[in-house]
Amino acid sequence: MIITGFAIFVVLALAIVFFRGVIGVSADNIENDARKSQRISEWDSFGTSNEGIAAFIFYNATLDDHTFSLYLNRDGFSFGYFFREGGSSSIITNGIIMLDYGSNGSAIFSMNKDRVAKIEYEAGDDVIEFSVDPSRPFAVVLPKNCSSVALYSDSGNEVSITSVEGRG
Repeated sequence: MIITGFAIFVVLALAIVFFRGVIGVSADNIENDARKSQRISEWDSFGTSNEGIAAFIFYNATLDDHTFSLYLNRDGFSFGYFFREGGSSSIITNGIIMLDYGSNGSAIFSMNKDRVAKIEYEAGDDVIEFSVDPSRPFAVVLPKNCSSVALYSDSGNEVSITSVEGRG
C-alpha cells in the first residue's frame, strides 16, 4: 500500500513538473517545437543557439514571408529552452533587428535584403567574425559578453542594425 501510494505520488509529481513547463525543450528539438507551435511546415529555416538563447527564422521559397522564434534557457531548475517570443516583424522583413536578452545573450534576425555576408563582434579582448550567406535570411545568437557588433554586406559596406531590448 505504501509503495503504491509512493509510486502514484512520483507519477503525479513528474506530470506536474512536465506540464508546468519546468522541463523545457532540448536544443535538438527547438526547430520542431517552433514549427509545431507556429504551424510552419514547408518553409526553410536558419537557426543558431548557445547555452542561453536559441533563435530560428523560417521563410518561404520566394523570401517574401517569414516567422521567427526565440527561446531562452532559464536560470535555476529547468532543463532546456522555453519559447519567449516569435512571429513576424517589418524590421526583420526590411532590415536587421537585434534583440538583447541581457544575461542570456542577443539574437539577430534578418531576411537579409541588405545582403549581409559577415558579422563581427568583440568578446572580451577577442574579435570574432563569421560569414553568412548574403542571399539567404539568417538568425544568429551572440553571447552575453559581446560588444561592438558590426554587420557587413557582400560589397564590404557596414549595415545598420535596429537594436531593442527583448521582451523577457
